[in-house]
This record gives sequence, structure tokens and C-alpha cells, in this order.
Amino acid sequence: MTAALTIITNNQPRETFSGLCAELYIGDAETIKLRKQFDYLTETEFEDTEFVNYKGYYYCLGDFMRTESDSFPGWEGYHGDSFFSGILIKFTEDNDVIMGRYYS
Repeated sequence: MTAALTIITNNQPRETFSGLCAELYIGDAETIKLRKQFDYLTETEFEDTEFVNYKGYYYCLGDFMRTESDSFPGWEGYHGDSFFSGILIKFTEDNDVIMGRYYS
């Protein structure tokens, strides 16, 4: 017997932003926190990386793994928090993203 998968989303499109534009998008203080969170990125990698804020936490779009067609139907990527839960992502036509949470 397999455990049921629960997905929670409000289907709200969220804007992404690059590290290069972070100061304009989120301000100086938040950019400093963002840079500390992703300190493993070189300055060039940071500037080229796309980020999104979801539930007060910043995610790097490059950290999401592509989903298999049947594992998370309708979703394009996931970021595991634990063996049983994580964050889902799908892209809109406007290059925004819709985020969701999953758990079993």
C-alpha cells in the first residue's frame, strides 16, 4: 500500500529575480541575507542565478530537480525538505512560478 501524497498550493504566481537585480527587487538588507544563504555561489554564479521567495524563505531555481511525469502530475520540479516532504514548482507563461508544498 502506498501513502497518499498531499499537495498544498494557493496557485499564486510569484516573480523570480536574478542575483544581479536583487538589491533593486528586495533591498540591500535582504540581499545581504540572501548572499549569506547562498554563500557557496561565486559572485558571477550569484548574479546569474534566479531566486524566488516562498513563505519567507529564498529558493534558488537551480536547486529544484525535474519531476518525473507521473511522480508530481502538473508540477515541473521539486526541492526535497525531507524524505516525506518538500516544495514543488511550476512555471507560468509570464516566467513567474507557482509554488506548492507536498508531504505524505
